[in-house]
Amino acid sequence: MKTLDEIIGFIGAGNMATALISGLINNGHEASKIISSSPEQEHLDKLSGDFGVLTSKNNQKVCEDSNVIILAVKPNIIERVLSEIKENVDQKDKLVISIAAGVKIENIESIIGSSTKIIRAMPNTPASIMEGVTALSSNERVKETDIEKAKILFGSVGKTAEIKEKELDIFTALIGSGPAYVFYLIESLLESSQNLDLPTDDKINLIASMISGSANLAIASTDSPQNLRKNVTSPGGVTQKAIEEFEKQNLKEIIKKSMKAAEEKSIELGDK
Repeated sequence: MKTLDEIIGFIGAGNMATALISGLINNGHEASKIISSSPEQEHLDKLSGDFGVLTSKNNQKVCEDSNVIILAVKPNIIERVLSEIKENVDQKDKLVISIAAGVKIENIESIIGSSTKIIRAMPNTPASIMEGVTALSSNERVKETDIEKAKILFGSVGKTAEIKEKELDIFTALIGSGPAYVFYLIESLLESSQNLDLPTDDKINLIASMISGSANLAIASTDSPQNLRKNVTSPGGVTQKAIEEFEKQNLKEIIKKSMKAAEEKSIELGDK
């Protein structure tokens, strides 16, 4: 996989920043070319101890020293952070990538200026084990080479997809929030396994492995999900009985309506 020959600065040292730094290091990026800032000395000590990266409590220094700046902060503090670093990024030809959920590019531009190259990224939580999916949207100042940098960066923790910003709400509903739906399915199957005389940890491992294996088969196979499902469903058998119950309960429509509700909620939060 390609590596970046850039100095990458992280403003924020939480779980996602840690996952991205870990992915970059594992992909061959030099630790000396990564710097992270946080008000929490404990977080900085852990990053420097685990990965050997540079750290600082000064957000401006991170911006001054970096070519690519990752805004890995909570949405409720991003306005303050943007105001703080504005002079360090405006018209400096730096690439700013925000992973703050729900914060639109136009809102970022309104603070640090529309001349800044801005990418909005939305990774999901499996990025923490290098199996994430990240959507990337950009403003008009971003060049193809900048998109390639973002793809390499987030590709170090999984797969990437370049989409239009207006499509981020449906992406959030389907993919960003998707891990929660899978965990909900695991919960439901676990509750259905009461008559299986195994320790709970073993049952969780079996159910999760079944889901993981099925997902990998869907990726590897040339068959459609519908055909893969039919291949497991013998006429008059156990699987067909469960599928018939799903259909009777209108499960597909429930899922579709739930995704629409989640998309509308994402739009609502982004408009605030």
